Amino acid sequence: MYSPQQLYQFVNFAKQYLDKQGMQYKSGELLLDPNKEEDVNKLIAIALAEHRKLGGESSNVAGDSGKSRGPWQINYTVWEDTLREYDIFQGYDDITEALDDPGLNAIAALIVAQAETGDERTSGINNWETVLDTKINPTTEEVEVVEDDPFQIKAGTGELVQMASNYNTNLIEQPTQVQDAEGNITQITGELTPQSINEKQQESYPGDPMSLSNMSSMVKRASKGEVFMNKDTYVHFSGNRVREIVGSEINDMHKNMLANVNVADMSNQEIVDFYSRNIHPYIPYSADYAGVNMMGNGKNIVDMLQNTTASPKDNYYVPGENTVISGTDVNKRLRSTKSYMYQYFLNKSESEPLSQLQSVYEYILRTSQPYIKVSDDFKVNNNNATQLTTPNTKLPRKPQASMATEQSKAAPTFLNNLEKILRVKPSKNQNVREQNRNVFFDTFGG
Repeated sequence: MYSPQQLYQFVNFAKQYLDKQGMQYKSGELLLDPNKEEDVNKLIAIALAEHRKLGGESSNVAGDSGKSRGPWQINYTVWEDTLREYDIFQGYDDITEALDDPGLNAIAALIVAQAETGDERTSGINNWETVLDTKINPTTEEVEVVEDDPFQIKAGTGELVQMASNYNTNLIEQPTQVQDAEGNITQITGELTPQSINEKQQESYPGDPMSLSNMSSMVKRASKGEVFMNKDTYVHFSGNRVREIVGSEINDMHKNMLANVNVADMSNQEIVDFYSRNIHPYIPYSADYAGVNMMGNGKNIVDMLQNTTASPKDNYYVPGENTVISGTDVNKRLRSTKSYMYQYFLNKSESEPLSQLQSVYEYILRTSQPYIKVSDDFKVNNNNATQLTTPNTKLPRKPQASMATEQSKAAPTFLNNLEKILRVKPSKNQNVREQNRNVFFDTFGG
């Protein structure tokens, strides 16, 4: 369940994504502009109204026989084609998986709230039945309004609007529970740390597995130069150092590499080779990682990874070796590497924020990043050779994790200084999680 504070954070994330997509927000009686506080309050109030039986909180339970999803109850049968026009939704074979993520659901809600159809009954805020209740007259087959603005959301005066305004723009609120689309709630107990939240939200670590189908889809996007966000900065490990590169440069490189290649004709091994060598090595460069904000000198991120192990039940592809190994073997390989890199990180404490951020990413890129968690398409055999079986078509993407696990306190100097630097760098832009890492693939999963 989500409080007004958390709903505000999802709306803010949605705005940042759509800002980068160049959306020009329109204002009006029916159109909600995320740059206006009163419109943000109305958007949050809609989420509360859609789940009003929960008493001041929004849910993630599906409605309308499963057609309406997430906190804002977006009806995918109506809006799927529109949402597919945005890259963040294109990586999902099943649109309901995207809409069950509250961060993506907020993006969809903001798109709906800005929609103009030429009919005020289906424009902007009137798309929600909690704002405009309609029915079809069986005799005339015309749409008739049953009740307009029953919760005074459009008017901005209702109780839910007042409740929705109960958020702090400077606060990141940690959740105390996690809820899935079926309504099952898991309480987060004990000390609230990034690791404890991750343990509740992920059955195994790191991240979601990549299937052969996922990789093939990513390579197809690479051939069009669409894998990375053009204006964002990414890092990779090359020449024994962390190097930065802008997303547009990677995209151009991919288009040139695949200019004369028909991806449909590539073999399974060629798909895996291209993905593992040219897509997987790059991770977004920002002040948070895997949905967790870096605190102080970023040691919290390093500590989280240092104390987390791969599941023995999972398989991992090793780029360059063309092998698939078990989680147990990954842990064996990383044991000494992690020990060395952790001590190296502690000894290499930097006072300059960007240099310190480089140290954090060096730890990441030299420990967990080299291994790609894979699905059952990949099998481990006794000869350490890669076996590819029937592809899995499901493409998992979890931007919600970034919203759900952010810390409530900002670092006193490191993050403040870093944010000032990032604001003046033309290749950087601020994002909440979300946007923290590439929207096209999970940081750990691929």
